[in-house]
Order: sequence, then structure tokens, then C-alpha cells
Amino acid sequence: MNTKRPANELRPEELARTYDQIGLNRGIGALARITRYTLRTPWLVAIALISTIIAASLQLLIPILLGQAIDQSQQLLTGAAQTGDGKALQTARAGLWETAWLVLGVWILRGIFTTLQNYFAESVGHHTGYLLRLAYYEKIQTLNFGFHDRVHSGDLITAGMLDVEGIRTFFSTGLVRVVLLSVLIGVGGYLLLSTDFMLGLMALSFVPFVAWRSSSARLRLRATWLELQERLSDLGRVMEENLSGIRVVRAFTAQHYEIAKFARASALALSLAQKRVQIRVKSSSTMTLSFFVAMGLVLWFGGSKVIAGEISVGTLASFLTFMTILQMPVRQLGMLVNSFARASTCGARVFKLLDLEPEVADSPEATPLNITNGRLQFNNVDFFYPGIANRSALSGISFEAHKGETIGIMGPPRSGKS
Repeated sequence: MNTKRPANELRPEELARTYDQIGLNRGIGALARITRYTLRTPWLVAIALISTIIAASLQLLIPILLGQAIDQSQQLLTGAAQTGDGKALQTARAGLWETAWLVLGVWILRGIFTTLQNYFAESVGHHTGYLLRLAYYEKIQTLNFGFHDRVHSGDLITAGMLDVEGIRTFFSTGLVRVVLLSVLIGVGGYLLLSTDFMLGLMALSFVPFVAWRSSSARLRLRATWLELQERLSDLGRVMEENLSGIRVVRAFTAQHYEIAKFARASALALSLAQKRVQIRVKSSSTMTLSFFVAMGLVLWFGGSKVIAGEISVGTLASFLTFMTILQMPVRQLGMLVNSFARASTCGARVFKLLDLEPEVADSPEATPLNITNGRLQFNNVDFFYPGIANRSALSGISFEAHKGETIGIMGPPRSGKS
């Protein structure tokens, strides 16, 4: 099967320069437009964000409750050891049980609000994807013939599926996690710094490094995602051409050739996907390492303060518990960065197509065409494909078609019947 591109069809590298290649400013603008799309379901967005804030706030209560329970129990046990009073021991045990039940209740409430957060965040994403798919499909129907002649249908299918999916997941994997991290680091950081300034600085010392590392990783991931989308477009093009000409492929027993061609395109996409994984893993690993280094500093410096009597054991436990809670969101920063990188690239590609204006459009004053007993007349019509104006596909075509008539167009292959 002949899979050569038509002379007037853009090559992948040309598409990358014209249709796919976008700058950082366009990516940021795409994120802003995606955010505006999500706000078309304001109640769902509000419930998701409020649930996120409440769940994060409840999570911050855990270190405080544990620290208070440890300090109260230590005081009661110390008093019981000095006086030999058994009631103090029972009081300490009862206090621990109260704290345990309180922590359990907080975790249950946090689980409920986390469920609401996940459900409504996914709902917002699906509504956004629904609106974008409709807009994308409607725009494709209105674009002129020259656009569809230059851009392969496989590229449009890939963009309409993978790019819209990248936009759909942005709210749940990107914006919601930004709110979650802002509450945990912002409110939690204030609580730590107000308790012990130096110890709080050590507990949050990994945040600037993580911010720098995640920003640099975002730029690299965005560039590789753009290139990966081009390779996936090539892969979709190979599959589309093979499926549309499967009868010819089987007639000439060219299955092995087509499989090898598909495998080559798939291998290129796989190598780029692996490169993205390497970038993400390296970035996530270094960020996690910085987190544990900060925890080690807190344990060493805080332990010295406990020995010196400057802070209590419960305070140190609160610091360590807070950092343990923060560990998972820090690990998810890699996914957060990837979500922003993917959404900025996918959004720019989709919105670039949505912003295209048809070269031939109806006048705003145009009225609907009512078919009566009129006729359709072609008088000496010429037709040229875009990019090859030196060779006409049709030349000097003239005919009339009246209502109710059927006209047959015959001719040899490549004579311009289509």
C-alpha cells in the first residue's frame, strides 16, 4: 500500500512549526482558558474546592491532637511516678483513649470530604471534556477544504482524543492538588513557624528546592509531551491509512510490511514516553530526598531542643507527624508538574484549532437558502488544490442540475471526480 504523503500535505516537522509548535506564553494562556472552561460548572467547582480545603484542614488537626495527647500523658505519667498515685495512670489512659477516638473521628470526616473532593473534581473534568469535544467536533465541521487537505485526519483524531483527555484531567490532578498543597504548606507552615521559628524553617526548608526542581521539570516535560504528541499523531496516521486500505493490504499480502511500519512508529513513541518517565522519576526522587533530609534536620535539631528542655516531646512529635503527612503531597508534586505540563501543551493544541476561522464563511446578513424550483449551474469552473496552484484538478467544467435530476460523473482515476 502506498503511504506517501500528498505533495501538498504538511510533514510532521512542518506541522510542528505551524500547527503544533507553541511558546510558553501560549501554554500559560491555554491553562487560563482551561480554568475558565471549568468555571462553567461553578457549583461543582465550589463543592470540590471547599471539600479539598476542609479535608486538608482536618488533616492538619492530626499532628496537633497527637502532640497534645503526648504532652498531657507525659505530665500525668510523670506525676503518677512521683506520687505513686494510680488514679493519675488511669486518667492518662483515659486521655489517650479520648484522643484516639477523636483522631479516628477526624480521619473519618477527612475521608468523607476527600471522597466528595474526588467525586466532584472528576465530575468537573468530565463536564469540561464534554464541552471541549463538542466544540472541537463542531469546529472541524466548519473548517474549509484546504485545511482538511493539508492536515491529516489521523492528527485530528489524536488531538481530539488524547489532547482533550489531557485537558479533562487537569482540574482533578492539577488545580485541586494546588489548593491542597497550598492549605497544607501555607496553614501548616504558619503553625510550625509560630510554634518554633527555627524548627519550622528546617521543616519547610525543602519547599524552595522542590519549587525550583518542579518548575524546571515542567518545562522539560512540556517539551517532550509536545514531541510525543507528534509521534502519536504519526502512529494514528499509520493506523488510519492501514485500516482504510486493509483490503488492498490483504490483496497484496503486505501484512508484514504494515506491521513493521507500525512497529517503527510505535517504537519512536515508546522511546519518548520512556524519556518522560525518566525525567519524572528523577525529579520526584530528588524532591523526595530533599524532604527526608529536612526531616532528618528536624529530628536532630528538635531532639537537641527536647533534651535541653526548650520544647516538649509532643511538640517534636507534632513537627514530625506534620512532615509525615506532607510526604505524600510532596511525592505527588511530580504528578502535579506533569499535569500542568500536559494540560498546557494539550490545551494550546486544541485551542489553536478552535481559534481557526474558516477561509470561506457566510456573511452575517446571509439568509437561509430555500430550495424551490431553482437550478444549480457550474459555468467554466476551475479547481486547484492549495499548494499546487500550477496544476489544476478541474478545468473548464460546466453543467446544469435541475431539481429532481440525478447527474453521474465518470472519468479515469485521478481525473478530478472527487
